[in-house]
Amino acid sequence: MNTSRVVTALICLAGVVSLTGAHPCLAAEPKAEAGVAEAKESGIAKPSAQARAKGLAWLAKHQNPDGSWGKTYSIAVTSFACLSYLADSQEPFAGLNGAALTKGLAYLMKTQTKGQWPKQGHTWIHGQGFATLALSEGVGRTIFCKAKPDVDVKAMRQTVAQAVKVIAVNQSTSGGWWYTPGTKGSHEGSTTVCAVQALVSAANFGVEIDDEVLDKGFEYLKRCQNADGGFDYKLDNSPNTTSMKEGTAADVATLGLMRKFDYAVMMNGHKFLLKITPARISQERFPYYGHFYGCMGMRLLGQEFKSLQDKTSAYIAAAQMDVVSWQDKEGAWPLKGSWWASQKGTKAYATAFATLLLSVDEGHLSIFNRKPPKLPKIQE
Repeated sequence: MNTSRVVTALICLAGVVSLTGAHPCLAAEPKAEAGVAEAKESGIAKPSAQARAKGLAWLAKHQNPDGSWGKTYSIAVTSFACLSYLADSQEPFAGLNGAALTKGLAYLMKTQTKGQWPKQGHTWIHGQGFATLALSEGVGRTIFCKAKPDVDVKAMRQTVAQAVKVIAVNQSTSGGWWYTPGTKGSHEGSTTVCAVQALVSAANFGVEIDDEVLDKGFEYLKRCQNADGGFDYKLDNSPNTTSMKEGTAADVATLGLMRKFDYAVMMNGHKFLLKITPARISQERFPYYGHFYGCMGMRLLGQEFKSLQDKTSAYIAAAQMDVVSWQDKEGAWPLKGSWWASQKGTKAYATAFATLLLSVDEGHLSIFNRKPPKLPKIQE
C-alpha cells in the first residue's frame, strides 16, 4: 500500500474529517450579528472570539436543508460543526446558533442505525468517531446548560452508548483502528485518534465503555512515537522514520486525555511541536487539523504542568493568530492544503474546524480538560 497516499487520505478525513422532545430553547433568538457584539463586549474580547462568532454565523446561514454541512463527508463535517457550536459558549443551545446546532444533531441521529453511521468516501471510522463525539458532548452540555435543546436527550444518550460499542468491536488486534469496520489486521493513527477521543468523551458523561479497549487505544498511540518525539502514521516499530507534523499534534492531544499522564511521551511530543512551530503547521497539507489538535494538546499540557503554561499559551495564540488571518470577509474560511485542492469540498469543513480550534482555550468541551466534569447524581 502507498503509505504517503494513505497518510494524505487519513488526515484529510480525520480533518473533515429524527429528534423529538419537549424542551424549547429558553433564550430569545438574537440577530445574526449578536454573537459578534457579545464577543466584543465580553471578557474574551479578542480577534479569535470575534472571528469565531462570524464563522458560526456563516455556518448557520449555509447549513444544508437536512441539517448537515459538507458534501461527501457530511457526517464528519456536521460533527465538527456541531462541536464548534457546543464549544462556543456556556449556552450553546440558545438563539440562532442553538437552532443550527439542534438541526445538526438531528441529522446525526437520523443518519445512524443502532449507533452505527454509514461509510462515506473512503472511510467509516472518522464519521463514526466524530459523530459519537459530537452526540456525547451534546448530551453532556444539556446537563449543565440552562437553555435546553428541542431534542430527545435520552435517545441521544442511548445512541452514544450503542456507538461506543460499535467502535469497540472494530478495534484491531494491535489496539488501533482502520478506515473500515471489521478490519482486525489493519490500523493507523488518525482513525485511532477519533475512536479514542469518542470513548473518552462518552466515559466523561457516564456512558459505559470498555476500559480495556480504551487502554489499548492509548497504548497503540504511545507506541507510534519516534525517537525525535514525533509520531508515525501507523505502528511499525521503526522509531527513526520521519514523523508526521499534523499527526503528531493529534496524538499529543489524544494522549493528553490519559488519566495517568505519561510524562516522557508527552514532554517529547511537546518539544517536537515547539520545534516545528505553528508557522510550519500552517504550511503543511492539513493546517486546520494540525492547529486544532495542536491547540488542544497544548491546553492539556498546560493544565498538567503549570510551569509550561507560558509556552503552551504562546503556541495556542500563534496558531489562532494564523487561522484568524485566513478568514474571509463573509466570515468563512477557505479550503487549504494540497489534499483539499483535489476534492469537491466546501468551506463548511474549514469553517467548522477553524471555529472549533478558536474555542479550545475556553474549555467548554469535556475533551479540552484533563479533569472530567463533575456530574450530578441524577441524570436524564
